[in-house]
Amino acid sequence: MRTTRSLVLEVDTDEVLLGEPVTIRVRDRLQNPIEGVIVSSRRKAVRTDETGRCQLTFHAPGLWSLTATKSGEGALTYRPATTLIRAITRPAMARRVRRIAACSE
Repeated sequence: MRTTRSLVLEVDTDEVLLGEPVTIRVRDRLQNPIEGVIVSSRRKAVRTDETGRCQLTFHAPGLWSLTATKSGEGALTYRPATTLIRAITRPAMARRVRRIAACSE
């Protein structure tokens, strides 16, 4: 009997500064970290460690789609997960912070 588990892709932020690494965690719905998952964007791919974590660094601004995939292991298969992250420049981040601060006053 085959068992299929859905991967859950977690990113510590939905906006990252260019050149700064972003930490990604992949787990299953039972909160178990999944080792050996390939997390890929258009240009890069990294593999999760035994804690289900990996890091990516973006060098071009824009909206990036991240996809987590893992090959099946015996009777266990994994359903891929996808999330979006925005890579922005430092000046864009500063404008955003100023805008948020102005709205809260």
